[in-house]
Amino acid sequence: MQNTLRQVDHTGLKTGMALTITLLLLAFVLNSTLLVAIVAICQFAGAFNLPFAPYKLVYQNLVKPAGIAKPNVIADNPEPHRFAMLVGAIFNTGAVLFLTVGVPVAAWILVWVVIALANLNFWLNFCAGCWMYYQFNRLGVPGFKVAPIQK
Repeated sequence: MQNTLRQVDHTGLKTGMALTITLLLLAFVLNSTLLVAIVAICQFAGAFNLPFAPYKLVYQNLVKPAGIAKPNVIADNPEPHRFAMLVGAIFNTGAVLFLTVGVPVAAWILVWVVIALANLNFWLNFCAGCWMYYQFNRLGVPGFKVAPIQK
């Protein structure tokens, strides 16, 4: 089990949460399948830590250089946060599929779950996906190899 904490910039994570919340609220108001799909793609790119992940690029090339928010780099594991993004991406992909086949109530429920969880993390610093990741690690589920460091 790996349990060495690395450095994670939580302001970068919060930038992604703010963009997710804003874009999904806009998608709901405009009834836009395309915006939900864009958020899902952004979340998948972040979950797989791709160098061209849109939320990462917005943070690195706009938010940080403009001084809109200061970096908040702390000792943390990136894997649970990536898992949380993956869960959001899966929910939003499900929403896109539901919207495409004409089941909007199910779609918007999935979107609102993502909005609620992103707000919970943004405002209260509770990452439900991270909590899930660490529970899976504790239960020995394969692939969830990073454990939290006990203080």
